[in-house]
Amino acid sequence: MRSALFLSAIAPAALVAATAEAPPAAPQIYNLDYAGNGCSAPGSVKSTSTTLGDSASFTFSSLKGDDTSNCGIHLQAKGASEGWQVAIKEIEYKGTLSLKPGSSLDTYSQVFWSDNAAKTTTLSDNIVCTDVDFKDSFTLRQKTSTLNWSKCTGADGNPGILNVNFRPVVQGKAGSYDVKSATWQLVWRKC
Repeated sequence: MRSALFLSAIAPAALVAATAEAPPAAPQIYNLDYAGNGCSAPGSVKSTSTTLGDSASFTFSSLKGDDTSNCGIHLQAKGASEGWQVAIKEIEYKGTLSLKPGSSLDTYSQVFWSDNAAKTTTLSDNIVCTDVDFKDSFTLRQKTSTLNWSKCTGADGNPGILNVNFRPVVQGKAGSYDVKSATWQLVWRKC
């Protein structure tokens, strides 16, 4: 029953930086690496996007469990128009979920650029089961108003290495998750 599910959605404050559509030439994704106990098998993460335009999407084949796991994606792209920066403003995860009453799925995404790894933004949200068993598909959106901008693209159009580490955690009595996909919503600005 869906009545057993409480979705928390914290709306972010207004974006603090002036933003624009993607640059005239969006960067082409040319390298995708991943690591973590939730995506350690070869081919367990696949990009369904070829560029970093307004969004980038991925599928997972082994990001599942009944406790916690993590999957870190490391993405490189090049060929963007010169003089642009990009940041993640929202991440949407989809999958299937089973929770007992008194349990929750807490999720955390750490976003950073390799050239400034000390500057990390954490997005989080949760799904709480309040009164009866929940077993169904889910969509969870993590939003932030703290944008973590890439370096300014130069002549090669490379914004740097974007890293997103996702960690789902089952809290409380019992539950399990199977995360099937992620979509990063991106925002651009001139620099």
